[in-house]
Amino acid sequence: MAIPIPSNLLTQFASARQLIAEHQRFLVVSHEYTDGDDLGGMLALARFLEAEGKTVARIAFAGVPENLLFLPGHSEVAGGLPGDFESYDVLITIGCGTIERAGLPALQAWKKSILNIDHHHDTKMFGTVNVWDETRAANCELLYLMLKDWQAVIDKATALCLLTGIFTDTGGFRHANVTSDTLEIAADLLRRGARLDLISRFTLSRKDLPKLRMWAMALENAHFDEKRQVVYTVVTTEDLAQAGAKEEDLEGVAELLNTIPEAKFSMLLKQRGEDVKGSLRSEPHKGVDVSEIARSFGGGGHKLAAGFKFKGTIEKTENGWRIS
Repeated sequence: MAIPIPSNLLTQFASARQLIAEHQRFLVVSHEYTDGDDLGGMLALARFLEAEGKTVARIAFAGVPENLLFLPGHSEVAGGLPGDFESYDVLITIGCGTIERAGLPALQAWKKSILNIDHHHDTKMFGTVNVWDETRAANCELLYLMLKDWQAVIDKATALCLLTGIFTDTGGFRHANVTSDTLEIAADLLRRGARLDLISRFTLSRKDLPKLRMWAMALENAHFDEKRQVVYTVVTTEDLAQAGAKEEDLEGVAELLNTIPEAKFSMLLKQRGEDVKGSLRSEPHKGVDVSEIARSFGGGGHKLAAGFKFKGTIEKTENGWRIS
């Protein structure tokens, strides 16, 4: 079944295709500490570009999370810019929202063409060409439509990358952002060889002992603020070390806290080097736009899933947690 594409989106696809046709060397970048949607989209688009004879560098600041190492092409992703990055013609950003979100300061001085691909409602239109549609459940859903419009070959490996992005950004097809288009696209990707069981096993089901320890500590630290109707938890660097866990092992904690009926939204605060990183989650019936909260701290994201970071250190005191 053909999925209807709005005329304005077709125009964006045509502009992106023209930009690609006119250049040879591409930097494809996801946001820092990449996730299944942006990494899956990066790898899928890179496969298309190389099939077109283009030179591609895949960049994700901090590298590929362990739970995404099953994706084809992950070994070609670098954690930082190549030394000759200025020789590339076009910067393609996936899911960044702002150029700073890539976590690569050198890109803030980029003067050449930019193709910005994003589905977040608060993205800044910083691209020479912007491919944007906030109604799409994932960037990989948007990329699927673009590749189909371009009559690109979507092989088994590309299908796996795209379905991983859609699956992870919809919480396994459980979130309110899932539409009939989302399910139609997922069905087509399954027909093309993507394995849902493989994606689910690596991204949702696998929980080794350090991860379980970390979740137990995060839940033990959880607190419900009745006045603000928020449930939150705090994880320090010492907590991660004590559990023998990685930061990526906290994926899913904010969603679990958000299931508490009394809470309007949930928040996970964790230490990331010199920064404090916040993850916010809510649900449609709770009436809270967590992206507004995130923006007040310099972050952003979706209405029901957003994040932020700022310089600071989480400290545990006799009177509770403090950020200094």
